[in-house]
Amino acid sequence: MIFPEFPAHLGVRAITSSIHTPTNLALRSSGIYVRADASDWQYHWPMHTHEGVEVYFFIQGQANYVVGDDIYDLLPGDMLLFRGSIMHRVNPSRGTPYLRSYVNFMPSFIQDQAPKELTGKLLALFDSPSGLLIRWLPDEREEIKNCFRMMQQEKEKEPFGHEYMLKTHLLQLLIRIYRKSKRLPDLSPLQQPSQTQATVRRILQYLNQHFTDNLNLDRIAKALHLNKYYMCHCFKEVTGYTINNYLMSKRIEEAKKLLLTSDHPIGAISEMLGFNTSVHFSRTFKQFAGASPQAFRKVSADR
Repeated sequence: MIFPEFPAHLGVRAITSSIHTPTNLALRSSGIYVRADASDWQYHWPMHTHEGVEVYFFIQGQANYVVGDDIYDLLPGDMLLFRGSIMHRVNPSRGTPYLRSYVNFMPSFIQDQAPKELTGKLLALFDSPSGLLIRWLPDEREEIKNCFRMMQQEKEKEPFGHEYMLKTHLLQLLIRIYRKSKRLPDLSPLQQPSQTQATVRRILQYLNQHFTDNLNLDRIAKALHLNKYYMCHCFKEVTGYTINNYLMSKRIEEAKKLLLTSDHPIGAISEMLGFNTSVHFSRTFKQFAGASPQAFRKVSADR
C-alpha cells in the first residue's frame, strides 16, 4: 500500500484534478446548470468531478472524452450521459473550434415533476460506470440543439414559470434520449476503437482498480505486458495526462470523497490511499486540491 513520491520530471505538476465548483454552486442553488453552444476555450482541461448527473452533447471540433474506464473518440452529434461523481475529462484539439452543449442536474430536480416509474427509467440512463454514448443522426441534431437552447434561454431570462418550463424541456430531452437508447441495438455498430485507444482503455481499467497499490511505471507495464515507453506515449496522446498525473488525480478524488463522507482521521485516509506518510498526503492534496485535507473537510462541513 506504500508508494514513493513521484519525481517532478514524471509529470506530477500543479492542480490537475478538481471538484468543479461553478457546477456544484449552480446545482446547490437551483438544481440545474445548462450551457448551449458553448465555444469558450480553457488552457487546461482538468480531470474533475461534480455533483448530479451530466448530459454532454458534442457539436463541432476534434476531441476525445475520458469517462471512468472508457475513452470516447467523439464525432459531431455524439452525446454522453454519466454521473458527475465519475472522474471525467474532455481533451479537445486546438486545431479547430470546439463547440458543445451540456446540462448538469440533480436527480431531485425532475423527481417531483413526473411519475416515479418514468423518472426511474430516465435516471437509469446514467447508471453506466463509464458513461453511455448516444450517437444522433444528422437529421436529429437540430432538435437536440434546440432543447439545450430553450433550457438556457429559460435559465438566463427567468420569465414567469421558468422553473416549470426548465423541468419540462429537460424531461422532453431525456425522453428523447431514452427512446433513442432503446433503438441502439438496431442501429449500425459504433466505430471500433483504434489499437491505441484499446491500449489506453486497458491502462485506465488497471489504474482505476489498483490506484491504492504500490505502483510505478515498470510495474504497470509488466502487469499489462506493454513496453513502458509505448504505454506512456499512448496514454498521454489519448488522454492529455501522464499516467502518474492520472494516478495522483484518482487518489486525490478518492481522498475528497472520504473527507466528505467519513469521520476517518487524516492519517487513516492517508494510509488507506497508499501514501507513505501523512505529511506527503497533506502536501500532495494541497497541491492538487488547493487546500489542505483539514481545510477542505472544514469548508465542506460548513456549507
